[in-house]
Amino acid sequence: MKDEQLYNYFNNSADIEDIRQIEEWLKADSAHQRDFDNAHAVFNAMAFQEANYVPRASGGVRTSLVRIWKFMAGAAAAVALLAGVAYAGKYVGEERMRDSIASVHNVIEVPAGQSMSIVLSDGTKVFLNGGARLEYPPVFPKDVRQIRLDGEAFLNVEHDEEHPFRVETYASIIEVLGTEFNVYADEENGHFSTTLLKGKVKVSTVGDEEYEQVILRPDEKATRIGGHFVVTKVPADDAVSWIDGYINIGGVGFEELMHRFEDAYDVRIVLERKDIGGYMSGKIRVSEGVEFALRLLQQSCDFTFERDRTTGTITIR
Repeated sequence: MKDEQLYNYFNNSADIEDIRQIEEWLKADSAHQRDFDNAHAVFNAMAFQEANYVPRASGGVRTSLVRIWKFMAGAAAAVALLAGVAYAGKYVGEERMRDSIASVHNVIEVPAGQSMSIVLSDGTKVFLNGGARLEYPPVFPKDVRQIRLDGEAFLNVEHDEEHPFRVETYASIIEVLGTEFNVYADEENGHFSTTLLKGKVKVSTVGDEEYEQVILRPDEKATRIGGHFVVTKVPADDAVSWIDGYINIGGVGFEELMHRFEDAYDVRIVLERKDIGGYMSGKIRVSEGVEFALRLLQQSCDFTFERDRTTGTITIR
């Protein structure tokens, strides 16, 4: 993996091809994740140095972060990171250094039709579905671990009772009291749900809505309907079938399912009617394609569809 590709990725300036190559590199060997995490830590330490470095009175030229990266990326990542932390700590103090780095938010946006995973600084694993947007700090502050999510993600949270882990979405704050859960937060279309696989989570409202709170246990799903949380029993494993390349079509309305199709297949779907009945259950393999998926749904739902070969838009009637 080229240093420049990783630098662009960490700097939120990588193109889709770079992102694809990095994802394939990470999947090819589990050891690559460690190298990726080390390089990310180096980048964050250098970004801190760049922000806090004051040129000497003699008028020396400030070295750019890009040049520092090209030099340090070729060295052992652990040694470079220690050097960066020691440098920053020497001038501003360890606590201030952590607070400064924690105040910076990295942003990952996953293109529709793709997925990716990331390990946060505390060891928490986050698997992001197509169309998801994640905001997270390079390191967490000393009190609360908090991230913001738009879209769908599965999280395996590193347990730490003294430092609560929270996921902020447009509809809720999810506080992790246990480890594994799935979140689907589609603000644009007003869909929100979270499903717990292991442990326990507390889900609370945000904003000006009437305050409401529910606590989920394994195989329970909280859905936001009409301004309230509705809790149902579900097979929790179905909620994360997307990680293995499937779309679970049970337990969701047709309109929401079409929004999920848009993220999975990178298409635009127009619903000319929304009163489509029928009972849906099971899973659809994403690799079979959107038209195969729609034909499969036609076996239980009454609708027709047409695809514009010029724009790729699918219209459902």
